Amino acid sequence: MNRRALVALAVAAMLVVPAASAVATPQQHSPGDGGSDTAVAQESPDDDEERNYTRLYVDEQYQHLRLQPGESETFTISVENGEDEAVTLSPDLFVPPRGERPVSEDWVSVGTDDLELDAGETREFDVTVSVPEDAEISRYGGAIALTDETISYPGRPAQPVNGVSLSVEVWQEPTVRVLSDTYVHSQVQAGDSFTREIVVENTGDEAVPVNPELVTEDRYRPYDDRETLDRSWVEFDAPNEIGAGERATIEVNVSPPANAERGDYRAEVDLGLKDPARSDRSSHWQRVSVRFQVWTQPEEPFETSFDVSEETEDVTMTLSAGRYGGVEGASADFDVTFVSPDGEEVDAERVGVSNRGSVNLGENRRASGDDGTYSSGGETQEFTYRLEDPDSGEWSVRITPENAMQFGYEIVRNESA
Repeated sequence: MNRRALVALAVAAMLVVPAASAVATPQQHSPGDGGSDTAVAQESPDDDEERNYTRLYVDEQYQHLRLQPGESETFTISVENGEDEAVTLSPDLFVPPRGERPVSEDWVSVGTDDLELDAGETREFDVTVSVPEDAEISRYGGAIALTDETISYPGRPAQPVNGVSLSVEVWQEPTVRVLSDTYVHSQVQAGDSFTREIVVENTGDEAVPVNPELVTEDRYRPYDDRETLDRSWVEFDAPNEIGAGERATIEVNVSPPANAERGDYRAEVDLGLKDPARSDRSSHWQRVSVRFQVWTQPEEPFETSFDVSEETEDVTMTLSAGRYGGVEGASADFDVTFVSPDGEEVDAERVGVSNRGSVNLGENRRASGDDGTYSSGGETQEFTYRLEDPDSGEWSVRITPENAMQFGYEIVRNESA
């Protein structure tokens, strides 16, 4: 196979990647529409390798533009003629038969009339893309074919042998924003419920619809492969729309039944918002991830044992319920009983309750919809119990938590010197 074929195939391979879009002069065509004489390699890669394609070298074979309606941008294409004879370019808007929306022919213009390149000559010419005011928000694609030669591979549509792929993203500043945190973590006792409020702002000139729904199905499962979250657990309280220049609150209520299995559950809520300034293909911005743990109140106490030496003067035990260990809207508490080496039950004396927390001045306060000075990292509540002058031997303690899904404990034996 000669050098010309190798170079042409290398260029063609680059253009077989996602065919964004492109355009240039006079007419717009796609393979097989009869609008241009195209040399389409429809056979096999072996047949393609035997063909001689025009040998052109293009500096940048992919252009991505991000424009708002009414804007335009110009980029430069640099082409070198690698042939031993003059070549006349025929830049044309190539529209792939599938993929992104095609760039419209009247969006693009080529800034030169002299398209003949002598052998070894390099030529630069400008391509201008102008997006009209009424263009729809979306991604558009195509290619600027420099010649009418195309190549295809089995299972793929024909592509220009020599050209520049073009992608145009038409966008606007969003007018609908979710001000609250889009990641929710909570705990809930089986048979109870929790509610989260999602604040949404509409700064646009027209009302936008609201239609929240649970989109989670089999792709979201609890960690131990129990059944998927039942849709009946989730309810929404939301307006039908958010007026222009207004804020609204969407409530998400999760209520697992009393017989729900404990463990971790995940869900995703689509708020059903439609922003006129965003593409309909983009919905991630208005989805809320909900993750929670279901727990059940135990019927039997937690029990652990510890040894007491003859030098022990007293025993203190500290129980802690952290930020994710307590139950929302309720204060944690514990029922504690010590058991002596001879089996006697001793009611523990609670001697102190303390709160421990943290503050972060650098945390983003999106959840509240504005910037607060202090961002609390949550509190840990600690309960201290004391056992005076205990007998030596093996003791045990029975702990029954109330309104505490998680707790920690520390048992300290204070000994005489």
